[in-house]
Amino acid sequence: MNNEKAANRRWVFEEAPVARAVFTMAIPTIITQLINIVYNFADAWYVGRTGSASMMAALTVSLPVFIMIQALANLFGIGGASAISRALGRKDTARARKIFAFSFYGGLAAAVLYGIVVFFSRPVMIPLIGGSSDSYQYIYNYMFWTMVVGAVPTLGNALCGHLVRSIGAAKEAGFGMSMGGILNIILDPIFMFVLLPRGMEVTGAAIATCLSNTVALSYFLAYLYRHRDNPVFTFALSDVTVEDGVPGEVFSIGLAAALQTFLAMVSNMFANKLVVEYGSAAVAGMGIAKKVNMIAFNTCLGLTMGVLPLIAYNYGARKFSRMQKVIRFTAAVALGFTGCCTVFFRMFARQLITFFIADPASVEFGTRFLSVIAFAAPLCAMSFLANTIFQASGRRRQSFILSIMRKGVVDIPAMYFFKSLIGLNGVTWATPFAEVMSAITAAVLYLKFRKEFRGKKEEI
Repeated sequence: MNNEKAANRRWVFEEAPVARAVFTMAIPTIITQLINIVYNFADAWYVGRTGSASMMAALTVSLPVFIMIQALANLFGIGGASAISRALGRKDTARARKIFAFSFYGGLAAAVLYGIVVFFSRPVMIPLIGGSSDSYQYIYNYMFWTMVVGAVPTLGNALCGHLVRSIGAAKEAGFGMSMGGILNIILDPIFMFVLLPRGMEVTGAAIATCLSNTVALSYFLAYLYRHRDNPVFTFALSDVTVEDGVPGEVFSIGLAAALQTFLAMVSNMFANKLVVEYGSAAVAGMGIAKKVNMIAFNTCLGLTMGVLPLIAYNYGARKFSRMQKVIRFTAAVALGFTGCCTVFFRMFARQLITFFIADPASVEFGTRFLSVIAFAAPLCAMSFLANTIFQASGRRRQSFILSIMRKGVVDIPAMYFFKSLIGLNGVTWATPFAEVMSAITAAVLYLKFRKEFRGKKEEI
């Protein structure tokens, strides 16, 4: 059965019609991202039922620090997945196994270290990321359960998803990551409104998140153990090596992926600090608008993450014409979907925000935020795809440039500049402005990339 599955995965990588190959790899990842959106929505919706802007602001303010766990997962997960898929394209399973071992154990060690840092730095960190006196305790408790106790399960879940997907097991990776999201949706109301007393709804949401990620990680560990006969998967510490350029190959791509996520955290921190002066309602409204926009954002993220192993494998196998067909088809799907999202978000902005919170001030702020950031969706899709291409092909310089363009280098100065011109709305207009600059840069870098591989000889 395992040999049959392996042959089918090679067929998807090498011979399947492009549309089928893309959807086979991408749909499980997209579903995972959509489920993650739902459980993020669930947290916001359930907390919104309390009518407390301070609790809602706590979720928004905590998000950047939570994102840092994803950055570490991307460091080892995306970097490792790209390198594994390229090695498999070259039929070098021995190197793929070394890369897996380094990425797996390196990621888990990073999670332990991150949990320790967050535990001791919470009192100092919370005011720095935009916490106020009325939201401080909520943030403190949320960080403890999701980023201290939950550091290893949260990072390990995402890390294993990337590594399992790298061999073409997209359905299995999607199932494991979706399991965590679905379980979180079920556990949220139980812990928030049944098991814990009134006033501890944020803590309940955090405990539910921690437990659901623990179950998902357990699934992945069981899956890896059952398939330990796969030449890539290993639990043996003896397979971990810092020689033969393994760390460099993982980090050369992983650092850019982690940096993009880290800069998104930094960008959110600056946005929170700039908006918090308008009150918790403004912070809550901005947070809800960003959650709604995740429908477009995370779907494109799932699409591009799903096709990364497909692009990387064909690049490693020197099947450049097939790789190019995959890229073109993915771009068409991404642009079509995000264009529809932009129209829908702008038409129904107020209704979408009201679904999550009834506070009039938060609804007003959220409606204004969503109407503006909706413009960024199609541009974001193109930047995501370009960055995925560079990650898949091992182009660390191009990936690094795009990573800092989308978040950090452009949008943070733009927040201050536009805010000084038009006030609060200026913070929001920085997002589409940065996406325009990123999309232009992505187009220039991609055209240069195409010239490079056009002249290369393909494998038959």
